[in-house]
Amino acid sequence: MSWTTSPPIVFLRKIGRRLGFNSCIARALYGDGYETHYDLAFQDLLKVGDCVWDVGANIGYYTKFFAQRVGSQGCVLAFEPSPINHSKLFGAVGDLPNVLLFNYGLGAADEEVPFQQGADTLGATSRVVSDSAGGGGQVNVRIFAADNLIKKNFAQMPNAIKIDVEGFEPEVMCGLNITLGNRELRLIGIEMHFSILQERGLPDAPRSIETLLCRSGFSINWPDSSHILAVRK
Repeated sequence: MSWTTSPPIVFLRKIGRRLGFNSCIARALYGDGYETHYDLAFQDLLKVGDCVWDVGANIGYYTKFFAQRVGSQGCVLAFEPSPINHSKLFGAVGDLPNVLLFNYGLGAADEEVPFQQGADTLGATSRVVSDSAGGGGQVNVRIFAADNLIKKNFAQMPNAIKIDVEGFEPEVMCGLNITLGNRELRLIGIEMHFSILQERGLPDAPRSIETLLCRSGFSINWPDSSHILAVRK
């Protein structure tokens, strides 16, 4: 496994977060647009004709790029459970012929869960919460296991998956258990929300996800300290 998910580094990240050092360190290592390394690496590995799943599509910023990259021969399935975000997503990419929009999220099972709308302008921090979280803007949303969607022919087998789900990564990966073994799926990009996973009492989740990906036949790379890029060997 990588040093990024080793227990000592995860612990140091926690301390750095409390002291406010992490953002400064990230800028020093990767520059102000540190996510650019990951974004470009993921998009460079997409092919014309690919089926891409944009899990946690938010308002469609990446959905547009993916749709352009795969062309008319490919398609993008954009999953966004937030009713508010989904409305903006529809306005941004709803007219693209190779994009399919789904107003639900992915998880470990087919169920309804409480969801907190993010207070930020873009709603980028919107996420699944526990029943006891409370707070304004909380609604119930539907989520489905990816394996079930494919089994029931509700969704096409993906060639690439982008996952940005604000700390719900373990559940999404659990629902992909069978799909991960399909060789048609060759690329997975995940934004790993270490701080939220810590809050949830899941500090070992990033390492567990690494292990799952490796066992499923993927090579792991970290373009930066928060993003996994997994490529089929």
